[in-house]
Amino acid sequence: MSNEASGQPALVSVIVRSVGRPTLERALASIALQDHPAIEVVLVAANGDAHPGLPERCGPFPIRVVQEHRSLKRGMRAATGAFITFLDDDDEFLPGHVSGLVQALLREPGVLAVNARALATFASGATQIFGQRFALSELYARNFVSLSMLLFARTLLDRGIAFDPKLPMHEDWDIALQIAQHTRFADQPVASYRWYADIGDSGGGGGANVSDANFALYRDYIYDKWASVSDPFIERCEALIKSASAAANAGQLGEAQARAEELLSISQNDPHALNLLAMLAYRRGNAREALALQMRATEVRPQDADLHYNLGLVHAGCGEREAARREFDEALRLVPGHPRALAKLAALATGAG
Repeated sequence: MSNEASGQPALVSVIVRSVGRPTLERALASIALQDHPAIEVVLVAANGDAHPGLPERCGPFPIRVVQEHRSLKRGMRAATGAFITFLDDDDEFLPGHVSGLVQALLREPGVLAVNARALATFASGATQIFGQRFALSELYARNFVSLSMLLFARTLLDRGIAFDPKLPMHEDWDIALQIAQHTRFADQPVASYRWYADIGDSGGGGGANVSDANFALYRDYIYDKWASVSDPFIERCEALIKSASAAANAGQLGEAQARAEELLSISQNDPHALNLLAMLAYRRGNAREALALQMRATEVRPQDADLHYNLGLVHAGCGEREAARREFDEALRLVPGHPRALAKLAALATGAG
């Protein structure tokens, strides 16, 4: 957690967007309990002068207030920390959230952003892990981040990272896409932020906080905004995986490996590249390497039945029959009647799997 130049802990700016909800006290208390020693709270009073008064400190950490009367800018330019993250006034950090993000980021020199997970919590008492390992090809298709799961270097602001004033929702998705044009993401696979999904009025949460029409409207805005970047990127990825697959089918395994690795170099955690590399490792007899790669592929593209099927194959090859059965079942859940999964489950039932 040190600043390389000074040897001191890196200052983290936590930008809290607030409209003065009663839950603000809980949000600030969760920051006060963080064990990272250098934090500043930049509180963006989104309702301007109508926001209730605030203390000067949040536990050991100072609070600075930014009055924001018009658009939601989240106070990024007011942040002075080496790193920036966010918290809404109706959510909370869990213990160790900030230090975990900083440590995960600093473990990967040259990387400027890190992505964690959220513990989505609903009024019913139900909870669900939200988020996944970062994959750019997947992020162009769907959002799996929130601002409080992200921490990034403030230097990225000098490259134009900014909130789009036309987005009343999906701004986290847009910010993550902007960041991804400049850096890879480190991974912090811990749900260390509690997201109260059905509190608030964004329309992008759960329960009463859902607006299907607005969700689709601003999702399509994101698609249109990024089409000139995402379309050629996806075309290049598709060409590389097609070339890699053709080489593998022709028995040119070295060429297939090289093309898949080239794809990973431009498309972090690309699930199709990971899937092919897993199959190549399995053909070489390295089942454990294949298992790690295939698990990563299904993690970043969990809705793909064929990836789960292939993971089942690798589990079976490792002698892990129950794990294989779970993956074949998942393939069937995603694609009812999946013929190869049905065949493998039947073989497992007879002891022939």
